[in-house]
Amino acid sequence: MQLNRPEFWSSLIRLLNEYVKIDNWVVLIFNNQQVKIVSFPEVADTEEVDALTHRYVKELYLLDPFYIANRENPQSGFFHMLDIAPEYFLKTEYYHQYFAKYISVDEVQYNVQLDTDRTLCISLGSNVHFDQEQITTLDIIKPWIIALMHQRMHFETDLEKDCSEPPLEPETIIPPGTQITSREKDVLNLLLSGFSNKEIAGKLFLSTETIKVHRRNIYTKLNIKSQSELFARFFTPKQDFFPTR
Repeated sequence: MQLNRPEFWSSLIRLLNEYVKIDNWVVLIFNNQQVKIVSFPEVADTEEVDALTHRYVKELYLLDPFYIANRENPQSGFFHMLDIAPEYFLKTEYYHQYFAKYISVDEVQYNVQLDTDRTLCISLGSNVHFDQEQITTLDIIKPWIIALMHQRMHFETDLEKDCSEPPLEPETIIPPGTQITSREKDVLNLLLSGFSNKEIAGKLFLSTETIKVHRRNIYTKLNIKSQSELFARFFTPKQDFFPTR
C-alpha cells in the first residue's frame, strides 16, 4: 500500500477488512459549509452512488450523527455510531430513507482534524452490529490509521479547500410569511436529527417543557403534524409542496 497511489483508500479498506468485515465505506471531508467526497468503492452500484452524491452530500449530511458530533466538537479520533447517535435516531426519516438502505446496521468512523474547519473522515459501514472485540481492535489501531490518513492528504492535490456550494438552509424553503425564530430553528434542526426533547433541552440549556412549546409552535407554523412531514418539508424539492398554479 503506497500513499501516492490512486488506489490507496481501497487498499486501506482491504487491510482493515483483515481485522473487521466492512460492507461499505466512504472517505469524506467535513466542514461548516459542506461535505466533500474524497473516495468511495468502485464497485458501488448506481443507486448507492446517486444516494451519496445527490442526497447525502447535497443535504442529508446535515442530519448525519457523525457530522453533527464533529461540528459540535471537531477532533481527530475513532467514533462508533452507538456512542454518538441521538435517542430517537432509529425513528428518524434520515435513518429509514438513507442509513438503513445504504449503510445498513452499524457504522464507525476515523477522523483526522486537518485544520480549524476541515475534518477528514473515513466511514465504515456494516450489515451487522460491530461487537465489542471489533470496536476495541479498531480503536487499538487508531494511531496507525489516523497517521496514514493524514499523510495521504499530501497527495490529494485535487481537493479544494474552498467551499463552492452553501448548505441547505431551512429558511430558503419555509413558506413565505412563516415566522420561524432563531431558537425555533435550533430546535427544528435537532428534531430532524432525532434528538429527544430532553436531549434538545440539554444542548440548548432550556427546560423540557420549553422545548415542547417550541415544537408545538414549529408544527403549527409549518402546518404539519408529524416527524415525517417535518422531514419532507425540508428535504424534498420545494416544488413538491408548493406547485405552481
